[in-house]
Amino acid sequence: MSIDKQKLQSLLWSEVASWRADCAEWKRNTEALQEFLGDKTVEEVALELLAENEALRDGANFRAIQSLRLDCEALRDDNDKLTRRNGMLEQNVQAMTETHVLYTWLRKKCDQPSNDAVAVQMNIGHDWVPVHDLDRDLRTMIDQEEP
Repeated sequence: MSIDKQKLQSLLWSEVASWRADCAEWKRNTEALQEFLGDKTVEEVALELLAENEALRDGANFRAIQSLRLDCEALRDDNDKLTRRNGMLEQNVQAMTETHVLYTWLRKKCDQPSNDAVAVQMNIGHDWVPVHDLDRDLRTMIDQEEP
């Protein structure tokens, strides 16, 4: 159907609005709508537009659009999952970086010919050092050595 849908919509809204306003304006808008439609009634045009919409909905373009919408939704879901995973991995990298600094320093100390300083410093005030205290003590010892 080749009809100016924008103009039709404008005319229909004008008629609805004027129907509530007064009879003179409603009559003018009704005549403008009838002139626009020609020999067709509003009902016939509405049925043709519904049929056109149905044909478009069944067409290949509409199916392609629907498929693309589903693909976009799936990609958004994947992106959300990967964003959450990325945040978790960044936290893991941060924790591993901090641990790497501590244990690289400790490994260098242990590889020296005499590691008595590390052994003595590690045992001062501790019978057994829990892992979280070990990290703190290693950081303290590293900070004391750095200029």
